[in-house]
Amino acid sequence: MTLGEKIYILRTEHGLSQEAFGESLGVSRQSVSKWETNQSVPELDKIVAICDLFGVTTDYLLRDNMEMGVREQVEPASYVAGHGGYSSQKLHYEYKSKKMIGNLPLIHIHFGLGLYRAKGVIAIGNIAEGALAVGFLAVGGLPIGLISVGLFAFAVLAVGILAFGSFAFGVITAGAVSVGIFSMGALSFGQFAFGAYARGAQVAVGDVARGNIALGYSQALGNYTEVTNRQPFDYENACRLIDEHVSPYWGFFKTWAKNMVKLF
Repeated sequence: MTLGEKIYILRTEHGLSQEAFGESLGVSRQSVSKWETNQSVPELDKIVAICDLFGVTTDYLLRDNMEMGVREQVEPASYVAGHGGYSSQKLHYEYKSKKMIGNLPLIHIHFGLGLYRAKGVIAIGNIAEGALAVGFLAVGGLPIGLISVGLFAFAVLAVGILAFGSFAFGVITAGAVSVGIFSMGALSFGQFAFGAYARGAQVAVGDVARGNIALGYSQALGNYTEVTNRQPFDYENACRLIDEHVSPYWGFFKTWAKNMVKLF
């Protein structure tokens, strides 16, 4: 029995069309057809993937006249119908859409027990890179994960232009520990800082505030300070101090700071 005949039998026994089988391996239907008619031979990585998918050994596929019982030596993989890809004992799954945007697939999903990387416009994986990226480590325009780096980052550890997380670093940040030009959090550090402990070079507002302009409920340390046990702070006076002592260089951050004073 030839390699092509074996592939054909395995595919049809599992109820897969040539197109669905090809998608699971990341090849075209035409490639599958050529394999099954012995016009071409799968590459080594595809042979390994076929073995994982159908639960056969490489010996069974590559040696002629081997008994079908050899298949039982390997646990078959679970085919995920309608999605392409496969999940085996290694708990590995991958799907890559046919639709391409530039040189990237529209959707790439790649995860499992290991450092599996997904790269696409929409990427979901252990390590994900994309305009929208979701993963343990996510990098892209809108990354979401345990560790995220991008324009708009959401994570336990987030680094971005706009970052939200337990630990957030960037231009505009919010988190338990927040470091940025405009930062909000339990511990916040930046040019404009708002939180329980706020340290802002320009403006700091919080329970304990330290900055050039410092507004605190318990403690305030700075050149221009206000300590009050009541809310709100003297909003008009705070706005005047911001206008007079914060450089116009900070533009809209000054306006945001005034609005934050009103909220606090």
